[in-house]
Amino acid sequence: MTTIRAPQPTSKYYLPKEVFLTTIHYCRQYPLWIDELEALTDSNKGIAYDKDKVQSSSDYDSTSELAMKRLAMSVKIDLVRSMAKLVAGHQYRWLIQGCCYGKPYFVLKQDGIPCGKNLYYSWRRRFYYELSQRI
Repeated sequence: MTTIRAPQPTSKYYLPKEVFLTTIHYCRQYPLWIDELEALTDSNKGIAYDKDKVQSSSDYDSTSELAMKRLAMSVKIDLVRSMAKLVAGHQYRWLIQGCCYGKPYFVLKQDGIPCGKNLYYSWRRRFYYELSQRI
């Protein structure tokens, strides 16, 4: 995992340290949201059935609760993706790899990122700034 320095107060993308760290940790949850969204596919997995008696409750609706969880995960994932697309355009996946998965620039360079270090870091600063305004 890379060490990320907070923007300086003179930067146009300046964020207070607490807001900056909140934004970084929000991004680092992205892989967990992807995994959770893939795991939340069937509402009947957690229900244990007994052959002799069936319990039902009129207060609990597992299908709607699953739908609400999936919606919450989708909204968070879409927010991160839309901010990355806003900042980096069609090269947003590199920004997601670096910001959300913690890959440093030299690893992205080995994987074939089509831009230089300065441009990537300016994208990353702007990404954190734009995302912090929306979370």
